[in-house]
Amino acid sequence: MMLSLGWIFLWLVTGEKIKGMTTSDCLTKKLLWEYSSRSEEFVLFCDLTELQKSHLHHRSQLLPTQGSENLPCSGHEDLSDVQWYLQTQNGDSLGEITNNFPHITQDKSNLCFLTAGISNAGSYICRPRIRTPQDEACCIKTILEVKPKTNLSCIPNNSVSQQYLLFGSIAKINCPSLNCQSDAQSPEVTWYQNGKLLPKERSNPIVVNEVYETNQGTYVCDYTQSDNTSSWIVRAVVQVRTIVKDTTLKPDILDPIKDVLEVELGKPLTLNCRARFGHQRDFNPVVKWYVKDSDQESEVPTPETIRVKHTIKDEVYESVIHLKEVTQRDLRKRFICFAQNSIGNTTQSIQLKEKKGVVFIYILLGTVMTLAGMLTAGALLYMYWIEIVLLYRTYQSKDETLGDKKVFDAFISYAKWSSFENEATSSLSEEYLALNLFPEVLENKYGYNLCLLDRDVAPGGVYAEDIVNIIKKSRRGIFILSPNYVNGPSIFELQAAVNLALDDKTLKLILIKFCSFQEPESLPHLVKKALRVLPTVTWRNLKSVPPNSRFWTQMRYHMPMKSSKGLRWNHLGSISKVFHWK
Repeated sequence: MMLSLGWIFLWLVTGEKIKGMTTSDCLTKKLLWEYSSRSEEFVLFCDLTELQKSHLHHRSQLLPTQGSENLPCSGHEDLSDVQWYLQTQNGDSLGEITNNFPHITQDKSNLCFLTAGISNAGSYICRPRIRTPQDEACCIKTILEVKPKTNLSCIPNNSVSQQYLLFGSIAKINCPSLNCQSDAQSPEVTWYQNGKLLPKERSNPIVVNEVYETNQGTYVCDYTQSDNTSSWIVRAVVQVRTIVKDTTLKPDILDPIKDVLEVELGKPLTLNCRARFGHQRDFNPVVKWYVKDSDQESEVPTPETIRVKHTIKDEVYESVIHLKEVTQRDLRKRFICFAQNSIGNTTQSIQLKEKKGVVFIYILLGTVMTLAGMLTAGALLYMYWIEIVLLYRTYQSKDETLGDKKVFDAFISYAKWSSFENEATSSLSEEYLALNLFPEVLENKYGYNLCLLDRDVAPGGVYAEDIVNIIKKSRRGIFILSPNYVNGPSIFELQAAVNLALDDKTLKLILIKFCSFQEPESLPHLVKKALRVLPTVTWRNLKSVPPNSRFWTQMRYHMPMKSSKGLRWNHLGSISKVFHWK
């Protein structure tokens, strides 16, 4: 309730201020608009920065030491957001200029008149749209007098509101109000281009040594005219357009460019007639479609021709027809694109033709896409086969270790000694891989039971018998190959495993290529053959250390499939069974 009363009070106060707004403190100007035709345009400026400069100059002469804090409009950062008011000559009260004035538009802080007439006379006041009670003097009052020009004999073609400058030439921009005066009688003129002051131009006409596109725009010229009682600022507006020489060519049709267009029966179709026209001052482009059926030719009704491109040298226009569906009758017609200017006309005809082999193309395209999809899927399957298998195992409850009466998931065989040189040049030894990394990843992270001879078998037994018993009780045999391994006594463990795997189909052997080595001639033939056919995983030093590396993914792929329950076997129970063998 209180909020509503507050809005009502604010509305009443604002209305009173507009109704009783005082304009005595406003900067006052007198403007005269002499028009020669009703189509002339006019513009009023609201330059509040000029108001500040005027007050500052006046105050500096009277009180040189006084500051500028009390200057009009000093509390405003943006002086371009203004509101215009009008008080007509017949004494009507001051009213706000809104969209209800069809012949007046506001462009930023400028007020633009689209048509001329005596009814435009009156007092126009502008001030900031957002203001404070101390801003009564932050306003400009323009008293506008409007009257028709009487002497039109010196005005060429009675049209001065628009002037054309030939691109690249030397030209003059004339102030329309001074056309009937000689250069000797011409007063000092203030020129504006697109609302910006041209400080270097102080006379009429403006001489342009070479015309560029930047010379185009809305020009305003002001000069002072006095009589015995008062003085007025006479203002005129001229629209300047830069042009090139009129073309001597016919229009150029850009679309269609082919004589025959393949179409599908029963489908909708859009035909564009697009033509480029060279510049002409008196420009009346014609773009349309004709259709010729047998010996009869008629114009096709189309929407209004639209301009799709415009430059200083040429313009492109387009006319479009839409067929809801292509019929057999349309195939017998000839569609004619027609473009015309004052020089002549150009045509381009087009014949519709039924598109053949559409079904075959679709079948061929579908076959190619299917084949490409299969090849892509095959490549992805090949690249990520191991990951796919491991993902499948994750969601499977199958456990291939149940009922096989084996104790260990894998027996790890490695060289039990290494040369000093090898230890000095390698950051990770095969013993470190076997005794540290394998238990850390496969046992601790993935729950497999590993058998390490030095760790899990009690000393004192016969070496050969212990190796054979361990391999028989293991589902996998992992052999870390290196020069030390193939040339040392540990090769016996691989040979024993190969012999046992020939009889035990549940025993799988995995080779790890720890580093490059050369096969000695003394290797048994069965071992040499095993080195060529058994699955091999390459160790890539530090890149293979992280548990999520490709090395450990491949190792998990070759390990036996176990359920989550099987992966939680107690490793100590496995060791107790080894002691039971003894």
